[in-house]
Amino acid sequence: MRPGRRRKSDQEDYKPFWRTLPHTYLYPALGFLIGMCTPVGAFLTRYWISDPLLKTAWIRYEFQYNFLFYAFMGIGTIVSFMLFGYVLGLRSEEQRVNNRILQARLDELHLKSVTDGLTGTYSHGYLHEILELEMQHSLTSKTPLSLLILDIDDFKKVNDLHGHLFGDRVIKETAETIAANVRADDIFGRLGGDEFLVIMPAADQETAMSVARRICSAFAKSGHMATVSVGAASLSGSEKVSAADLLHRADVNLYQAKRDGKNRVCAGGKVAPQSAPAAGRAA
Repeated sequence: MRPGRRRKSDQEDYKPFWRTLPHTYLYPALGFLIGMCTPVGAFLTRYWISDPLLKTAWIRYEFQYNFLFYAFMGIGTIVSFMLFGYVLGLRSEEQRVNNRILQARLDELHLKSVTDGLTGTYSHGYLHEILELEMQHSLTSKTPLSLLILDIDDFKKVNDLHGHLFGDRVIKETAETIAANVRADDIFGRLGGDEFLVIMPAADQETAMSVARRICSAFAKSGHMATVSVGAASLSGSEKVSAADLLHRADVNLYQAKRDGKNRVCAGGKVAPQSAPAAGRAA
């Protein structure tokens, strides 16, 4: 399962045509152009030194008497530079292929470092990094930002009755159901245990509630053995609060949803600077 999608520029993966050419073609082509400069340069130098009065006649007689000179010079330099470019291109292309392999490996390691091993969604640490960035963007651009914290109801009972392997399966299916029902720009991951976080850029409370209810409905329609409780919290973009304050409000609302009977969404209260630790959470 892929991690939640992140926004990125359409120009990020754009490359000019010449950068996509194999170096075994590109460098000989450059050698051909450099080789062509030699006879052309020789002709222009002779023309500049001679400074003829009858320019057209001089050019005609120059090519008539020195054609072989220019031809051998051009062929020799073009072939030499093209061969040199080909050899250089072989080495450069080999290095470029090695760099691509190395970059792919680095990308793979980076992906593993920011994703949860069980669900394939973003990890706890990476979610907190993204939340800080989205908070800054929200305050700078004065756009709303919402969070959803989702927790599987009675997950301990599921583990006790069916075992941990079945519990892992429930967590994976829960992650897949949530991922299928969030928006394309939402960032989704696993906070830990049976708890998930959805970061919703440019989403007000009404949008967050709509997505949360859609997720709960998806669990009811799919016949999952477990349900989820959801705590939501939203910013308008003008509040002077921290990411911890926003998480605290969503966490408090999640606890309230648990107390109200589970399998529901709660988004009450305003986000305010945190003054006390969050209350304990129901199972």
